[in-house]
Amino acid sequence: MTSSVEQIKSKLSIVDVVGAYLKLEKAGANYRACCPFHNEKTPSFFVSPARGTYHCFGCHRGGDIFSFVQEIEGADFLDALKTLAERAGVELAPSGRVAAPNKRLYSLLDEATNFYFKQLTQNPPALAYLSERGLTKETIKTWRLGFAPETWRALAEYLAGRGYSEAELLRAGLAVRPAGDTHRHQVGVYDRFRSRLMFPLFDPAGRPVGFSGRIFGADSASGAKYINTPQTEVYDKSALLYGYDRAKQSMRGQDRCVFVEGQLDLLLSHQVGVTNAVAVSGTALSVSHLRLVKRLTERVILAYDYDLAGLSASRRAIDLLRAEGFEVKIAKLPSGQDPAEVIKADPDVWRQALAEAKHYIDFIIDALLEEGKSGLELNLAVNTRVLPYLKALTQKMEQAHFVAKLSQLLRIAETAVWSDLAALPVGATETPAAVTETPAAIGGRSRVVEERLFGLFFFLAGRGQEPAARAALNQVLEEAVWTERLTALEPTKDRLALASELVYDPESDLLAELADLAGRWQLENLKEDQTQVLNKLQAAEQAGDETGRATALQLYRDLTAKINKLKK
Repeated sequence: MTSSVEQIKSKLSIVDVVGAYLKLEKAGANYRACCPFHNEKTPSFFVSPARGTYHCFGCHRGGDIFSFVQEIEGADFLDALKTLAERAGVELAPSGRVAAPNKRLYSLLDEATNFYFKQLTQNPPALAYLSERGLTKETIKTWRLGFAPETWRALAEYLAGRGYSEAELLRAGLAVRPAGDTHRHQVGVYDRFRSRLMFPLFDPAGRPVGFSGRIFGADSASGAKYINTPQTEVYDKSALLYGYDRAKQSMRGQDRCVFVEGQLDLLLSHQVGVTNAVAVSGTALSVSHLRLVKRLTERVILAYDYDLAGLSASRRAIDLLRAEGFEVKIAKLPSGQDPAEVIKADPDVWRQALAEAKHYIDFIIDALLEEGKSGLELNLAVNTRVLPYLKALTQKMEQAHFVAKLSQLLRIAETAVWSDLAALPVGATETPAAVTETPAAIGGRSRVVEERLFGLFFFLAGRGQEPAARAALNQVLEEAVWTERLTALEPTKDRLALASELVYDPESDLLAELADLAGRWQLENLKEDQTQVLNKLQAAEQAGDETGRATALQLYRDLTAKINKLKK
């Protein structure tokens, strides 16, 4: 095993491995990027070709090519080893038994997937239904679709026959204990999924970790339409995208991700060759979902149903996507049809809808016009449903484009649109979730820069350059301020110094880098203070405290002046 690892490392550069997932930019002798494992706007993820390692100053993840693939693919070590061996052209020798976390749970879920698939092949009505919806036999087989029998313990008995315990079925989310059971050791469990079409949910490594079951058969009139696996040790619905394991390569290659709502939408899209599509399963779109996507692309097309519910879901998704820095377009589908219906009728219409996807602001404007709004009613709708999104655009040229468009549409002067735009508070969208920067986020940046600053100081001190490092800091910062933080971080100096050793080229001008970091740390601290003072100012205004307001306002002006001076 060790020789295989060394062979792979000798053949694969960490820059090539990481670069297949992230856009790396040169930073001296190293490379940097925004970290794929946490949300950030300023790159703090560094790759060192010389050491064959990576390290993030923000979330402190680090390691070699194997740990990187494990993290980004959601794989265990053996899966990462196989992936990289194939890429390197290294043949792995047969190995002995290797224990992996939750290995038995993964095996159980794979067995369950096989069981459900076999049950489907023996159920002509279920197969006929899937065929009527447009799925081919190849798609059903490739995606391992299945059927859960109507009986209460079919799966439980099947897995028991293969040596799995009831406790393991419960851990996997496949079984349920009877409610109110006071003699659990005597009564046993029953299957969670009964009389349902089964859609296995796969993790980024392609392993089944859960299921989404659609009602089909005897209970279809009374049961919930969909039941999903609950949260388990291997399944987190807020961090899993249906189809992501198969869409990764296309998403990266096409630099775009298509979001659909349902499993059938997703399956039919892949079936007709649009393989960069993913779907949310059993929950609303979350930041965790978007961070998965952001590892591969920052361009998204939303292809939800073109009805009231679909438009509402699109608006919620836009806010999340915009807050995470994505470029967002929306595909317009024929009214009343979901992607699955469109694809079944004519796959070319689906492809055309994606090719003609519009900027989300254009899409919202078109939707208002299709609602028949005009005159004053249209003006009011634009103010409440378009301008908040326009306000949030960071590019002035992009804003100007839409201001000109609205001016022509509403037959009013551009100055009137700009005036209404200026009057809106930042972040005033219909669903204002997490679209403005919080003090915690600003404080987080301050801590990242702080760790880089003092990590480099400890690294220089370890090389006998402490006097020069102290002198460099004293030129930028007040000694009492930085020495207080230095003392507080002393217990972590080995970790911080090691991270700096990983990132920085010893031959570069490290003292100049130290001074630059000191200036950035000072700037981030001032921004943090400014945010806190702004909160006090707003509180004083709401309370009618004129003295407190005047004091806070003066402090805010002083801090703003200091920040502007540092930025020059």
